[in-house]
Amino acid sequence: MSDKIKVLDYKQSDNEYLHKDFHGALCYAIKYIDERYGFEATNNYLQMVGKNIYPPLIARIKKDGLVALVLHFKNIFELEGGKVEIVYGGNRLTIKVHECPAIKHLRKTKQLYTHRYCETTVQINKAICQAADYNCTCAYKPGQAQCVQQFWGTE
Repeated sequence: MSDKIKVLDYKQSDNEYLHKDFHGALCYAIKYIDERYGFEATNNYLQMVGKNIYPPLIARIKKDGLVALVLHFKNIFELEGGKVEIVYGGNRLTIKVHECPAIKHLRKTKQLYTHRYCETTVQINKAICQAADYNCTCAYKPGQAQCVQQFWGTE
């Protein structure tokens, strides 16, 4: 091997989890689908994403209940550095996002932000919850980087 070539041997686990630029790409996708096909098509697309990306989470929710979502969201917000308050009791989970890490990153990097970006949370949560036989809501005002997500059983 030449002295000019340096071989690096890395595994995914050697690096910090980070996919923040994905949020910018998602904003462009939402904007494109909204403009080309309409809001309903975007919502359907986001629900399809939820059903296809999160089967392991859906299975954990079916098995363990809302505690699976508590662990999921704690992990996500810790990894992404968001400010969140998680309140769990009985058959209800409330997640108060005080600072959304995705929107914070979009602003910091001056990337495209579409006012419908938070529909990602609404529609993906909806798909996950429907598949796991739970209910959810997400109240937000576009661009404020804050929301209140609630989850509860169907019983």
